Amino acid sequence: MEHDRCGGVAHGSVILGGTENASFARIKSVAMQTLLAIECSSNINAVAYINDINRPDVWMGELSREDVKASTWLLPAIERVLVKSGVRKTDVKMVAFGAGPGSFTGVRTACATAQALAYSWHASLVAVDCLEALAEASGLAAVDVVLDARMNELYAASFTRSAGGELIRISDTVLAGAGAFVAREGAALIGSGAHLVASASRILTIAAEDRWAYGVARVAIAKFARCELTGPQYAEPIYVRNNVAQTEAQRAAPALLGTRA
Repeated sequence: MEHDRCGGVAHGSVILGGTENASFARIKSVAMQTLLAIECSSNINAVAYINDINRPDVWMGELSREDVKASTWLLPAIERVLVKSGVRKTDVKMVAFGAGPGSFTGVRTACATAQALAYSWHASLVAVDCLEALAEASGLAAVDVVLDARMNELYAASFTRSAGGELIRISDTVLAGAGAFVAREGAALIGSGAHLVASASRILTIAAEDRWAYGVARVAIAKFARCELTGPQYAEPIYVRNNVAQTEAQRAAPALLGTRA
């Protein structure tokens, strides 16, 4: 039998048609590889379930924009989605989570939950950059993603797509001052921090947020195809701010000291 690059047993190459891109076409099928995706990094909480990663356009999910704690909402939502999908928890073979950057509490809740489920269900684990997931969810050809990082700062990253529809990152995810970030000409601007940069329409952001957990799933499938898995024991949030507990005054102090020198 053929073994895939991740050490699993491959049962033949997947042949995908329609609009599927090259990353998905490279996946080796592992008999109905099921996937649960979790996203709690920003102003929404969401989960998505794909019953077969070889057919990623077929999915089910649940989303909440209400002001509820992720830790309270998440597990019951996962239960509801799996029940609606008609699968047992132990049928889930892969768990993906939005690892950040984003809300300190939300990201840690997603990480801890995904880690626990991967251990309990003996499932593969994939950590996903939340900005990349939102870009994937948007379906846009050129997109700048900016999330509100508080203290008049943004988490920002830019993406484009290949002719085949594959999402391509063109900048790292960084922390930037709201006044310092300049959106690319011709690129859509989405995310909870878009209003801090320009008078961007909320329509594109809302549409992408509605599919955010699905975006986590799609990025996770591409990472799985490249064998970019995370051992549950190594699961951790993505932090791009060195000290999330610093106040605005504390963050300004080094610059003030520098002007006095």
